[in-house]
Amino acid sequence: MSKQQRILWVSISILLLTIPVWFDVVMLPGDLVYVWRWTDSQIIYESLITVMFLVAAIVAYGLLRKAVGEFAQWKILRIGVAIWIAMIAILVLFSLAMYYAGNQSTLADYDGEGYNVVAMGSGIAEDTEEGQAASGQIFVVMSCDYRGLYKRVIHIDRFVGADDVSMHRDGEYLLASYTLHGRELREQNYDLEALYQQCLTGESPRPFE
Repeated sequence: MSKQQRILWVSISILLLTIPVWFDVVMLPGDLVYVWRWTDSQIIYESLITVMFLVAAIVAYGLLRKAVGEFAQWKILRIGVAIWIAMIAILVLFSLAMYYAGNQSTLADYDGEGYNVVAMGSGIAEDTEEGQAASGQIFVVMSCDYRGLYKRVIHIDRFVGADDVSMHRDGEYLLASYTLHGRELREQNYDLEALYQQCLTGESPRPFE
C-alpha cells in the first residue's frame, strides 16, 4: 500500500470514528433543528442516526486495520479504538432506551400559513385509570421557517398532569384545552401572530428548561 493511500484510509477512519462529535455541529446551521424534530417520526430518524454512528465506527476500525495493521503499534492502537467503539455502543443503547422510554406522541396539532403548532405528550401512560394522576407532560411547540431538512422551533408551553389536549383556532388566538380523563384542567390561549414572529426571529421568551 502506498503512503498516500495509507494516509487516505487513516484520514477517513478518523473522520468516521469522530462522527458523534462533529455531526450536529456541521449538519445543523445556526439555531435550526432537523425537520423531523417534534414529530412522531423523530424516534425513527434519531434511532437511525445513532445506529449510523456505531456502523461508521466499525467500518473505521476495518479501514484503520487495513492501513496500519502491519505496524507494531497497531496492537496498542486497536485497544484504544475498541474502547472508543464500546463507548459509542453504550451511547447508542442509552439513546435508544431514552427515545423509547419517553413514549412521545402527537396529541394535537394545528397547521397555519408557514407554521405548525404541535402538542407532544411525553411519558403519558396509555392505561391511566380514573383517579390516577398522569405522570407525563405535554410540550407545545411551534415550527416555522422550513428549509428542506431544517426548520426553526420555539417552545410555547409545558403542562404537567394532563393526559390529553385539544386545540382550535378562535380569531387570532389558538385555544388549547388540557384534560385529564376527559375533565378539563386548564384552557390556555396563544397569540399565533406574535408567536409566529418570535419563531421567525428565534427570539422566544419561553426557552426550554
